[in-house]
Amino acid sequence: MEATVERIEGNFAYLAIEVDEAQVKRALDESYRKLAQRVIVPGFRKGKVPRHVLEMRIGKGALYEDALKALVPRAYADAVKETGIDPIDQPDFDVEQIEDGRPLKFKARVLVRPEVKLCDYRAVRVEKNAPRVEDDEVDQYIRVLQQNRSAAVPADHDTVAEGDLVTVDMALTSEGKPLEVRGGGKDLVIEVGAKQDLQGLGQGLVGLAIGDEKDIETVLPENFHDKDYAGKAAVAHVKVKDIRQRKLPELDDEFARAVGGYESLDAMRRDIRERLQKAAGGRAETEYKKAVINEITKESEVDVPEVLVERQVDRMVRSLADSLAQQGLTLEGYLDACGLDQDALRKSYRDDAYSMVKSELVMDAVSKAEGITATRDEIDTELREVANRERKTVEEIRELLTKIGRIGDIEDAIVRRKTIDHLVRLSAGE
Repeated sequence: MEATVERIEGNFAYLAIEVDEAQVKRALDESYRKLAQRVIVPGFRKGKVPRHVLEMRIGKGALYEDALKALVPRAYADAVKETGIDPIDQPDFDVEQIEDGRPLKFKARVLVRPEVKLCDYRAVRVEKNAPRVEDDEVDQYIRVLQQNRSAAVPADHDTVAEGDLVTVDMALTSEGKPLEVRGGGKDLVIEVGAKQDLQGLGQGLVGLAIGDEKDIETVLPENFHDKDYAGKAAVAHVKVKDIRQRKLPELDDEFARAVGGYESLDAMRRDIRERLQKAAGGRAETEYKKAVINEITKESEVDVPEVLVERQVDRMVRSLADSLAQQGLTLEGYLDACGLDQDALRKSYRDDAYSMVKSELVMDAVSKAEGITATRDEIDTELREVANRERKTVEEIRELLTKIGRIGDIEDAIVRRKTIDHLVRLSAGE
């Protein structure tokens, strides 16, 4: 096999590949034997059809096409090793010559990894701030625990006030049309001051007494079940049936024991502070990693391939569509509500997509410069974790990932994680 490489604009390369006639003959012979077992020709036993008869039956093109399936990927892989290029995408093939008794000639056009001019990443230093949990954060957490264990008791006042739990019957109309309300609009409980789907509904109840009725102007949410009225103005006619208020339990040792089996209120506060501190530390570590990566990426230079940016935008659009679908919404409906079209959405994602692709290319370059690799044990550990989540065996996961061409993603993820951890240690001066 012979191969030459030509670099072209846009971080693409052309590989001109030639496979000698002996390999072509072997591939064609193998294809003939394989197809002869599959094709039924009257007058001949399966597998005993003469080659010229088979070619007349199915055409020479089918024989050559089958042989190319074996020849081209193998020759391309050998050419990549021989020329030393670093592909980061699947190639496009153009077969120029395939004929029995002559060499196979074809070209492969493939996106190759662009050159990255790394900054002095070992000298990068990013200040690391230790998060501190304040007393009011602990108090807020405890207030939530109190509310979760609160009881709704009759209000000690006659009219609706902030924080009350108000039971109402409600009828909803928009543009003169009655709209469906959950539960038929009967015995709905509204917490005044809490966020409502219908804007201003809670505040509109303030000052009303039991038995009072009122029309409250509101706006329907964007995810309203009747898409024709989503986001439109509406009127909620309400009748107050009951007014209650939350009665919070006393903050004492008994409350601490009831909430989590703590010995005392002080013990509960200490545990809550520790858990909040741990969570804050985790968030801070994540933000610190991002800051280190962003600094190194910003100071490094690389010609980011446009095709990779577009593919990242594709992934971001698909992610948005999937997220909306989980909420029972469509991408088209979301775009209409936001006054956007597909082009505008893609444009809004482009800067972030560019930064993400550049960051990946820079991190890969650092991995190579530092000689960071994934060990077999690390790969096996990762596969076991995936297998446990999917409730499959390690071999089943390995076979599946290999089949869909994603087994390398496991190794790439490990290498990138180790690279980021290494850069964080350097940045912290460790």
